[in-house]
Amino acid sequence: MYLKQLALGPMQNFVYLVGDPQTREAAVVDPAWNVPAILREAQEAGYRITHALLSHGHYDHINGVEELVEKTDATVCAEKDELEEFIYEGMGGMVIPRSSLKKTSVAESVRVGILDIQMIHTPGHTPGCRCMLVRSKAGGAAEALMTGDTLFVGAMGRCDFPYSSPQDQYASLAKLKNLPDDTVFYPGHDYGAAASNTLGREKKTNPYLLASNLEQFLSMAGH
Repeated sequence: MYLKQLALGPMQNFVYLVGDPQTREAAVVDPAWNVPAILREAQEAGYRITHALLSHGHYDHINGVEELVEKTDATVCAEKDELEEFIYEGMGGMVIPRSSLKKTSVAESVRVGILDIQMIHTPGHTPGCRCMLVRSKAGGAAEALMTGDTLFVGAMGRCDFPYSSPQDQYASLAKLKNLPDDTVFYPGHDYGAAASNTLGREKKTNPYLLASNLEQFLSMAGH
């Protein structure tokens, strides 16, 4: 599997290229800030971008979507409600006209070449947050997990927006904790001591994953 982590923009965002070495097809996770740099990276590595995978609809994660689609004709993949309310209606700070996204998908899995990418619904930060579990083939071992603003190294995404739900966030983190300990996750921002971590190590060190019950979690989250 081809995986490239790009640090772009003024908000310490991570953008990802995930590709299949056999077909040379690739997806961009959260295209934002510098589309020419993303396209240049893919071209230099010999990949053709076929998909844009959106972890959620906040401005800092989607402000390059229109330009990317215009230049690659990529299929945009997002949670259905996130697509309707945050992206088309601008709840996340930016409106993307429905007409500018030629191809969209709200499916729970996406194929990029032979890569099988499971779109895991992880509400909390926003109602339609997603994490993306990448396998080199259907039924294969997990090779990477992109967590957007659901889970950071040593922290988590904020859940104090009017549309956020700390209760949902707790349930979403529990869902991620059930994945294998050797799964390497890649967050949506460079907020931690490292750019990635294994879920096993994170479970031992991240205070939000160490919360033993919902009441303790809500107290830690300021609710």
